[in-house]
Amino acid sequence: MLRRKMLRDLFQNKGSYLACIIIIIIGLSNFTSYSLVRDSLTRAQQDFYQQQNFADGFIEVQAMPYDQVEKLRDIEGIQDIQGRIVKDLRVMFPGRDDNVTLRCVSLDFSQMKILNDVKLLQGSALSERENTIWVDNKYFEANKLSLNQEIEVIAGGEKKSLRVVGMGCSPEFIFAIRNAGDQYPDPQTFGIAFIPLKVMKSLLEQGEINNLTFTLKPGAEYKDVENKLKAELNPYGLKSMAARKDQISHFSLTLQLDSMKTNSIIMPSILLAIAAMILFITLKRMIERQRGQIGILKAIGYRRKEILLHYMAHAFLIGLMGGLIGCICGLMMSYGTIAMYKSFYNLPGFEGRISFAYFLPGIGFSLIFALFAGYRGSLRALLLEPSEAMRPAAPESGKESIFERNRFFWNMFTVPGRMAVRNISRRPGRTAFLFLAIVLTFALLAFSWSFKKLGDETITDQYQKLQTYNLKVVLAAPQNEKAVFQEASRYPGVNYAETMAEIPVTLKKDWLKKDVTILGLAAGSKLYHVRDNDGREVQFPRDGILLSERLAQLLDAKVGTVISVAGLMMADPETDKELQVSGIVTQNFGLNGFMEIESLQNLIGQNNLCTSLILQVDQDKISQFQEDYRNTAAVNGIEDSTTIMKQTQKAMGVFKIATIFMVIFGMIIGFAITYNASQITISERIKDLAMMMVLGMKPKEAMSVVTFEQWLIGILGILAGIPLAKLLMQVTSQTISSDLFTMSSQMDNIAFVSAFLVTFISIWIAQRLAARKIRKLDLVEVLKDRE
Repeated sequence: MLRRKMLRDLFQNKGSYLACIIIIIIGLSNFTSYSLVRDSLTRAQQDFYQQQNFADGFIEVQAMPYDQVEKLRDIEGIQDIQGRIVKDLRVMFPGRDDNVTLRCVSLDFSQMKILNDVKLLQGSALSERENTIWVDNKYFEANKLSLNQEIEVIAGGEKKSLRVVGMGCSPEFIFAIRNAGDQYPDPQTFGIAFIPLKVMKSLLEQGEINNLTFTLKPGAEYKDVENKLKAELNPYGLKSMAARKDQISHFSLTLQLDSMKTNSIIMPSILLAIAAMILFITLKRMIERQRGQIGILKAIGYRRKEILLHYMAHAFLIGLMGGLIGCICGLMMSYGTIAMYKSFYNLPGFEGRISFAYFLPGIGFSLIFALFAGYRGSLRALLLEPSEAMRPAAPESGKESIFERNRFFWNMFTVPGRMAVRNISRRPGRTAFLFLAIVLTFALLAFSWSFKKLGDETITDQYQKLQTYNLKVVLAAPQNEKAVFQEASRYPGVNYAETMAEIPVTLKKDWLKKDVTILGLAAGSKLYHVRDNDGREVQFPRDGILLSERLAQLLDAKVGTVISVAGLMMADPETDKELQVSGIVTQNFGLNGFMEIESLQNLIGQNNLCTSLILQVDQDKISQFQEDYRNTAAVNGIEDSTTIMKQTQKAMGVFKIATIFMVIFGMIIGFAITYNASQITISERIKDLAMMMVLGMKPKEAMSVVTFEQWLIGILGILAGIPLAKLLMQVTSQTISSDLFTMSSQMDNIAFVSAFLVTFISIWIAQRLAARKIRKLDLVEVLKDRE
């Protein structure tokens, strides 16, 4: 009998229970999919690192004799250290004008174990007697290469042929980007090539290495060997030195894993808590309506435990259905999520697979929330004695509310309005639930919509408002800025040119320090603009430095703070200089300090130095300019801002799809919450509404009492949702922001307007469904007392 009663109860409250199940499904889908993807990514990463001997440290120098590397093995804490040559070479594909680059990395086959070794996926062994190479598999596929195909590169200002004999991947380039300024890999224009060390020396006509990698002995730490290595390598022009945690590919992968962990816990917990709240109130109201039934069940012999389990079975069934379907959906979603991440991460073994590892935890997670809500909601059924349960509940005592005491406020309302306000004050629990429902709905929608819009605006602002140049010429070595400027200015089609100095330094404040690049730009630059948080352009100070917002946070620096600057390109690398922070600016991509170029030249003691050139060139002259200068020995590369922007927008397509799903989930959750809140309100006041209609009110007039109440709470909830949405954005910004990308915490007004419209529509639709329920009421059935 109790089973039949349970099925009947579930059917009568199908709307509320269905919305509850949907919220559980969305929460468990996120938990299962992100957990499965994170496990697969972590396992593939660890296996790949171990198999291919991923290094613990990475060093870049100007030039160092190969035979000097062996001496560094004697440094305490170092297990293995190897030297190599790393050089970016331009690839000449027939019929293509785009800037295609291969980062050529030498492989020293004389080593017992090559650090950052290549996993060959297809092809044959490299030969040290001919110009054979392996390329990374992403580049191989994107450029439709074939085995034994000849490609031409520019090396030392000359065209040279290389034969592709295989494709593979290395743990050093799982996330293969040209530099920290790039946000996403673009294998069509940038890839990695692996060449035998002897072939590399012959190709570049140089015998010295410019790059080193090392591993640490068990128990040793990077900081234990850092200063010792610097002392040994300074004579060879030490450019940079980084631990594994700061290596771009590993850093990006670690950041993504941390983000997945957060996503798999926080959002599912919030959604399951919402579902538990709905379930608790639904069961509590249902038990209040079924007092007489509970009394009869106890009177005919059912024990309290049986009745409690009967009502908790509602919660168990909802939790089980939601958890099971959610885990299945999460398993299917994991395949799509892995496919999305595989477009960015070149990691063998990172594959979707059928795994039920998170089914039991996921379903258990769902059942814990559901059963707790069911127990709390059903507990009242244990306290009722049969004789008490079979009597109608005593009417609640009425008293003048705080609103009624304020006569000016009270007289503003009509009779239905006064009824609604009085009910709000007398039902604080239900009012709080509806209020929180509206707050969460609005905040989720505003946050999701703003997150979606942020991607488009960030790219547009970066390449159309901040970096207004269309070409950037990266020099192979520092040059005299006057000579470079004159050369570029004379070229036909160049409308405007500015020199730039990009100087790697270490910024320090107390015990905090950060390795960054200071950008030296022309005073009053027309091609590179920096702005503050309010969008106002900031001029470069004659003395002092501007810090990006995130860099200022990492150094705990404010305007007026004095920081120390050290760098190998300074005239005296052993002596730190001091700079005052003149301003804090916004920077979306990268992590930099900004100075006026002449001030930066004075700081490092090298007048008229520049490392790159930014240009505004006529569109019809860009290809010719690239063709004339790209192959010269003085130029390391030419970046086309328009092409980079298009490539970034293409890569961001996956991000946009994810944010669209986020918006859709927000809309579903929002409607589910508001619908449930509306149904609970109607079920709680169904007898009051029936009484109004018996006294002569039309269904529409009776419904207006409820709608007025919901709109009043809705408006207050929307106002309270604005700061919550901003808080969500700030927390997400702090979580996602990194040295590669800084996410703005500013929210667009359109996001708030969109969230308001969707929330408004959700409430309106919920009220229409509730009004249909009121029109179908059997007034006699509702009002009669059951004996």
